[in-house]
Amino acid sequence: MKAATARIPRNPETVDWNARVNSILSSNAKLSKTPAGPPAIVTGVAMAPAKRSGVVNVCEHATAACIAACVLWFAGRTLTAAVRAAAIARTMLWWFSPAVFYDRLRAELSALVRRAAETGERIFVRLNTASDIDHGPELMAQFPTIEFYDYSKDCGRVLRVLAGEYGPNYHVSLSVHERSTFADVSAVLAAGGNVVAVVDCYYWGPSRRYGTLPARVIFTGPAGERITVDAVDGDVADPRTPEFDGAGRAVLLRLKGQSNKTKEAARRSGFARPWSLGGKENSARGVMPTARGTMIVRLD
Repeated sequence: MKAATARIPRNPETVDWNARVNSILSSNAKLSKTPAGPPAIVTGVAMAPAKRSGVVNVCEHATAACIAACVLWFAGRTLTAAVRAAAIARTMLWWFSPAVFYDRLRAELSALVRRAAETGERIFVRLNTASDIDHGPELMAQFPTIEFYDYSKDCGRVLRVLAGEYGPNYHVSLSVHERSTFADVSAVLAAGGNVVAVVDCYYWGPSRRYGTLPARVIFTGPAGERITVDAVDGDVADPRTPEFDGAGRAVLLRLKGQSNKTKEAARRSGFARPWSLGGKENSARGVMPTARGTMIVRLD
């Protein structure tokens, strides 16, 4: 599928973005992967990643390779004009009219809570489906029955969350990228948090074919430091909480995207970590293959 061109008005500050946003919360193929157990609602806030809105960078810590290979912009339905336009409209509303944005978000979260009270479903909300924004702890405190979760490259915010500053119902995993340091990764793991890494491992969504991931990861530092942790297959379900992932672990995601160019950029930069058993010859169709082996991730 060819990616659609995102059309951004010349004077976006004059547009009524509230009228262009159908809903703040939305879902996608990955979010729809719910964890095992009781029925669950999994939804999130999908904005235009990095600077794709043309007005603001919602991924302050994004690296060049992350932007170039962003699965939230270069895979699946995000290639379509309608989905991209909706993401841009949410971003514009958040930037130009934050009070309206958060009023609408709280209204939609309240509706989910009412629905769950009737159906018995659990609620998981990813506040940054394609962004890395600090929405503050007040939102989590207002909705204690919702489990909020995120990925973030902001190590400081991850550590504040682990210290309890955002309450018990917000969980953030540190995204490891090509500029991640051993100090950041070791600090998060020592605090009982999890880190997320992208692995150069076979993945083809249309045929539901998945490559084999490692069972363990060794993170090494510039002076020979080593930390060995168990790995979790992050493609099984989207919610990243200690209940499903455990604590002090490496959550691994297979490299995705429909363009060989973007995948190659992720490999060359070091954003996607090489893995010897990740090829098509070690893949399985219809099920996630059993993890095996140990991958070494070298950090500065």
